[in-house]
Amino acid sequence: MKRDIGAIGENCFLNWCEPEGFRAQKSQVDRLGWDFLLEREPERLPNRPLDEQNDLPKFLIQVKSTEKAGDPPRIKLSALKHLVDADLPAAIVALFFSADGRAPSRSLLVPIDDTVISGTLRRVRREEARGNRSINKTTVPVPLERAIDIGPTGEGLSDALAGMIGNNASEYVTAKIRHRQTCGFERDAAVGRFFVPGDDAAKKIGELFLGGPRELQVLDLTIERRRFGIALENDREHFQQAVLEMNVPPLLATTIELASDAGEWLSMEVDVFIVPPVEGTPGRVRFANSYFEVLLDFEKTEAGMTFNYAGDRTVDLEEAVSIVEVGVILSRPIKTVTIHFKGTKLELPAGSEEGPFHRWVHAAPALRRIVSTIARSGRRLPRQILVSDFYHWVEKHIEFLALTSTPGVNMIFPKSENSDVFAGQKIILTPFSLEFGGTQYTALIEIPIETVKATESEITLVGGQPQVVAEIARSPGSDTADFVETAIEKSKRDRQSTEPALVAGGFENWRNVILTTA
Repeated sequence: MKRDIGAIGENCFLNWCEPEGFRAQKSQVDRLGWDFLLEREPERLPNRPLDEQNDLPKFLIQVKSTEKAGDPPRIKLSALKHLVDADLPAAIVALFFSADGRAPSRSLLVPIDDTVISGTLRRVRREEARGNRSINKTTVPVPLERAIDIGPTGEGLSDALAGMIGNNASEYVTAKIRHRQTCGFERDAAVGRFFVPGDDAAKKIGELFLGGPRELQVLDLTIERRRFGIALENDREHFQQAVLEMNVPPLLATTIELASDAGEWLSMEVDVFIVPPVEGTPGRVRFANSYFEVLLDFEKTEAGMTFNYAGDRTVDLEEAVSIVEVGVILSRPIKTVTIHFKGTKLELPAGSEEGPFHRWVHAAPALRRIVSTIARSGRRLPRQILVSDFYHWVEKHIEFLALTSTPGVNMIFPKSENSDVFAGQKIILTPFSLEFGGTQYTALIEIPIETVKATESEITLVGGQPQVVAEIARSPGSDTADFVETAIEKSKRDRQSTEPALVAGGFENWRNVILTTA
């Protein structure tokens, strides 16, 4: 004999076989309230073959009923956990019967959502912590807080199920799995207890708060793993001796400025790490990024500075340029460090020792100009570069880089029939191109002519302070003749000159420079 509990949506029914002598009462309905795998007929697109459309959505449903209108039906904790563990959209259908009714007077759909998942796993964890592993003998009320009303005999269930999973069933299941695996671990997922030996234990612990991977030797380490703040006896580990390695996150971020007496200036972001004071002793504060740090020790009333310019690291190009800029400033005999912290600033004089990049002081401004021009052009800078490879590139092009910012350059030209073009000239224009970071940087540089010296075979020009007229970033090997012509005209307009301009070419070898007028 077959009994139809009721339609649960268009083209969707929930049926089961009725045993002999079955009466539609709450106790008998519960006996047959197993899990059901439902298939709902989806919307089919008439202009697309069926084998190219999605499979039938499947739902795991637990049906529970009660005759007590004011109380929710109860469900075994094991059955509820089964709905949580299933990699399917799952729900509970709660049926409310009157004492003598054959059909439900009210029906509710309870989606197994994030709240139900968290609550169920928390309850299972609590029962396990109490030593109760027979969760199939534990019943709990069906959570009706976010239940959805459907028709007494199931009308509207199809729409309710569709609304539960949204537009994509696979995304719903993926989110369910992710929440099931991660919920309960948001806070205090692991709690450790240990003993630090020695009279300087407080100082050793304080070192952990300074950021970066730091090690600490401890005794009697106990690690207790928790979920929902609940620990299990079988989830503890004890070590008589151990080494802890910690990487404490920063409390906040701020900026540090470096400046030299020669006018160089740089601002960089740093993380702030603070060691809490112990027993009234002043703590320490560390300001650091991946290549520069300042440590303030208030107990010793001193500050230390560390600069990491090792070439074996891989960094982005912007950071590589910043490393050179820091090294150039530190190479000056007089430099200052200014720390900004919560609306105040602390200025510290640095030592007179010269940093590692003294011979690159003229390259740093050019590197910053090049990187800024590439960034403005919208072209991508290399994500990662080996620092030693970058150093090699800078060393190889050091003279060219200095040309953009350093006065006193000597330009030597072979004496020829058109050597008289130098007469009366005050400016020489120099096109400048370098490939940098997968991009061709091109600039036109104005160099004032300070002096002209002539011998029988050559003419030497001594240049003054260079000035970049215009700059551009293009693909490697691009033709830049149009840019150079436009930049020459710009230079003449800026100088309000109508005379032909003196333009040098082939600056890579000053003894074979080609001179033209434009």
